[in-house]
Amino acid sequence: MNAVKKIIRFWIRHWLLLILLAILVYALWKRVNYSQLLSTFAGVSWLFVGLAILANLSSILLKVVSWKIIFDFSFRNAKAHWGDLTSALMIGFLVNALVPARIGELARAYVISRRQSLDGHRVSRSTVFGTIVLERVFDGFIMAMIIIYGVTRMNLPGWANRGAIVLLAVAAFFAAALVLLEAKRESITQSAAEASQQAHHSRWKKQVTHLKGILARFSEGQQVLRSPGRVLAILCATSASWMSQLTAVYLSLNAFHLGFTGFLGALLLLILINVAGALPATPGNVGIFQLATVIPLAIAYGSAPAGQQCLPDFKCISESTALAFSVGLQAIEGSIGLGVGSAFLLREGLNLKQVKRESIRRMEGEFR
Repeated sequence: MNAVKKIIRFWIRHWLLLILLAILVYALWKRVNYSQLLSTFAGVSWLFVGLAILANLSSILLKVVSWKIIFDFSFRNAKAHWGDLTSALMIGFLVNALVPARIGELARAYVISRRQSLDGHRVSRSTVFGTIVLERVFDGFIMAMIIIYGVTRMNLPGWANRGAIVLLAVAAFFAAALVLLEAKRESITQSAAEASQQAHHSRWKKQVTHLKGILARFSEGQQVLRSPGRVLAILCATSASWMSQLTAVYLSLNAFHLGFTGFLGALLLLILINVAGALPATPGNVGIFQLATVIPLAIAYGSAPAGQQCLPDFKCISESTALAFSVGLQAIEGSIGLGVGSAFLLREGLNLKQVKRESIRRMEGEFR
């Protein structure tokens, strides 16, 4: 019976993906000028492509800085090496790029916990996951500030405004929850310790005690919130990471000779990409990414002067050019996760299937 269910889920998942791809292919066949698409790719400036890749890489390395500050403060007797944290983060990006579900964070927790174990340090997976959640909350906080700026300065599409409001609400909720959790950490830890010492628990009380223990270990990952200096350092590193990502989008626009959109155009794309990427439906967000970039570019910059073609001299963007840029931008952003992530996967002596399976299994094991 389980085998039948797996087969059904497999075909449903793949048929949905095939249907989505078929719709995209039909839309491209109807709307895209292929000669213009190919000429856009042929005219790409590889210097700007290289600079955009470097900017993306610096954005990721700045995320490692934020995570290391949180991680090292949470584990006083276990310091993570820069290479190990970078490896875990890159593998997490690789998993997120290839698997249509946000389990990259679970992969990060599995890889760094495994590496710490190999180095002779036993660390709680719940605490490790707590450091990852906190790093993501800081990331979401800065993104929320960017979205607020974008919403007030630009006329975003209706779906983007609604998505931005949802993301802001989610970021505010998690930020408040983690601050409250850190404020109550000592009492939660004490309550969990007292409950575990009591004998003859009923089954549900044992479950509650177990969950309290998980919550107590998870809250250890938020200890850095009590250090204002480190919080400021994390905010600075996270802000610099987002600025590097914005710079990467701007350099990518220049690579396709669309620099006339300026940093405001790059900011528009950065916001829309992240709003659309919050709910991934396909591997690598293929299709969703294009919708979040092609349509806004074609609408915002797609009108040519009367009787004229849409050429760079008129500072407008045709749908074919927008699609070429979208594919190029996704390739630039994905090159780090896929290329460097695969290299780190080999460094760890793992494979993608193993990471996916063990990440889920070990996190489930925490709740048993």
